[in-house]
Amino acid sequence: MIKIAFAGNPNVGKSALINAIAGSNLKVGNWPGVTVEKKEAEFTYNGQRIQFIDLPGVYSLSPYTLEEIITRDFILQENPDVVINVVDSTNLERNLYLTMLLKELGKPMIMALNFYDEFEKLNYKLDLKKFQEHIGMEVVLTSALKGNGLKELLDKVIVRAKEGKKLVDYNLNFESYLQEELTYIKCNMNQDESLKEIIAKYGIDFTAIKLLENDANFIGHIEKEYGFKYPDYFGKVTKELEERYDEDIETIFAESRYGIVKGILAQTFTTSMKSRLDFTDKVDKILLNRFLGLPIFFVIIAGLMGTVFNGSAPLIDWIDGFINDYIGKYVEMFIGNGIPDWLHSLIVDGILGGVGGVVVFIPLMLYLYFFLAILEESGYMSRVAFIMDKIMRKLGLNGRAFVPMVLGFGCTVPAIYATRTLEDEPSRKLTAAMAPFMSCGARLPVYGLFTAAFFGAKAGMVVMSLYVVGIVVAILVGLVLKNFKMFQAEDKSLLIELPPYRLPSFKIIIKSTLRRTGEYFKKATTVIMGILIILWALTYFPNDGDASNSYIAKFGKTFTPIMSPTGFGNRWEAVAAIPPSFAAKEVVVGFMAQVLTADSTLESEDEKTDTTFAQDTLEQFKGLAIAIKDSAIGIVSFDVGGLFATPDAAEVEAEGLGVVSATKMLWAGDPLASLRAYSFMIFILLVVPCVVTLAAIKHEFGTKFTGFIIMIMLVVPYIASTLIFQVGRLFY
Repeated sequence: MIKIAFAGNPNVGKSALINAIAGSNLKVGNWPGVTVEKKEAEFTYNGQRIQFIDLPGVYSLSPYTLEEIITRDFILQENPDVVINVVDSTNLERNLYLTMLLKELGKPMIMALNFYDEFEKLNYKLDLKKFQEHIGMEVVLTSALKGNGLKELLDKVIVRAKEGKKLVDYNLNFESYLQEELTYIKCNMNQDESLKEIIAKYGIDFTAIKLLENDANFIGHIEKEYGFKYPDYFGKVTKELEERYDEDIETIFAESRYGIVKGILAQTFTTSMKSRLDFTDKVDKILLNRFLGLPIFFVIIAGLMGTVFNGSAPLIDWIDGFINDYIGKYVEMFIGNGIPDWLHSLIVDGILGGVGGVVVFIPLMLYLYFFLAILEESGYMSRVAFIMDKIMRKLGLNGRAFVPMVLGFGCTVPAIYATRTLEDEPSRKLTAAMAPFMSCGARLPVYGLFTAAFFGAKAGMVVMSLYVVGIVVAILVGLVLKNFKMFQAEDKSLLIELPPYRLPSFKIIIKSTLRRTGEYFKKATTVIMGILIILWALTYFPNDGDASNSYIAKFGKTFTPIMSPTGFGNRWEAVAAIPPSFAAKEVVVGFMAQVLTADSTLESEDEKTDTTFAQDTLEQFKGLAIAIKDSAIGIVSFDVGGLFATPDAAEVEAEGLGVVSATKMLWAGDPLASLRAYSFMIFILLVVPCVVTLAAIKHEFGTKFTGFIIMIMLVVPYIASTLIFQVGRLFY
């Protein structure tokens, strides 16, 4: 197998090139022992098995970030057959600095000059033959969007790989005095027997430069592997160079590399009067305006979330009906009445209900990832971090952390995975600890039920207050946690590239959306199924489906004294509803419908009509067509009001089969009824998120951190609900 590593700056189109060449074979995981995303693809080309590895986007190979360490160590230790250096052809000066660093590694390398279609539109000119001579490697002009140059790149890579993995002696072309000193060092190294094995593995150029720079990471590694002792002549040359240039040694090499890049471009590259940044600069003057930037961002995010919810809602309703009414009907017919009641309930309520609980959210995840991909590919998401940097810095975070928190209003699962964009582990952990307090869409059915039962026309204001409480609590938790070492990130300025605005590739967006949604589905189904079956058992046993005398009811009655200070804890039903909410917050409504006695009656048997399989199937196709049409209408409606609106009493009553009437009876005649209901909603807002979110946290941060989050999200809601009830009752 030929192993090809893709290396380059962020936003140069590495993943897009891999997708364009390898198709849908991209696999995403994590690099061993760290949370940085690992992307790789395997495929066959002309009978040759090829593996692509997409290394993290970096600006340098200094061992200061996880991404830089992973990229450098992979190329040095894993020894790929060829490195493809992907370069943004419209921003050569910045990109070629990394090329100089990659050359120092001495690995077989080919350059992919990407976005060349944009390069030509800007009327830029490049003397390719002379450029290749100066840069010291083959160069292929590519465009992932247009599909240009992909076959040529692949063919050259295969030819280069067959030449073997021997180290390449690139001409580094440093400034004359620096080159003389480097040559002197290399002569000494060639005579130093203790360095023989090190040079053979890492190359003489890279080893010489890293030892001159006194690179602690590299020196520590070769000390451990080879028992290396630092020779005196390195320190002597380093001191001479620093005295001559009046700079530290790293800066000396960095400035020399930039000088080489400028020299190459001066001889090979010309720009037109048309500036690449004209359009981007004009748009940024509006979107990054100190007064308009933040309001525009909130409008964009509100529009995105409104579109996601309005577009996915009809499809969610259709899938819900498809699973429960269509699949459920024929599953029941198939299993019949000849099996024990508990097994019947397990299949229908536990397994089928569990699958449905995951599958219904697929449209939401598809739409969310689709529109996020548009923002990412267009170049806007980088600007969000820039806009929010000053605000987030007060929490010990930078602007990147705001994006996951905003996503938490839609769904906490993608919010947790979005923390991968943060550059250090403490920042990721602090953001992951705050994001679950954002009020996700799954909590709205609970708000709808309790506001319909206790608040009537004031429902909208009550729900808005819950969103505000979630934000305030998240900030307070962040302010507390940032004082602990585990959450203390280095106080670094936000260094982020603002790429030019680009028209997103529909093909790339679709692939990204399907891949992310598939990951969500796989992770969700492996965890939520087990939890829901456990919850089913707790609700069903020991009295064969009698919820009021089930294990979960006994739990509620046991803990009512402890929960009494919260106000809602005087009813076991409310207390017992908390554990089911861990499966999914929407479960609370169904749980209330099961355990409360409603005055309204269910649909009578004689009102039901018998239908055939063909009729039911046709009805489902009609329903799907209507759902698709309503989804399209929802997308173009741009209605954001639905994000904060709750279902009215009639809607909840119809869907909950009398649950609103039953819920009203929880605290019938109690003057503090509305306060108790509000305290309960606060608890549901702040309590441990759904198991899918917990699975995401465990996947990203491990079991111990997940346990820590669970502890926080049990203590915080208890304190908040208790304070709200105890202070609130003073005003009643």
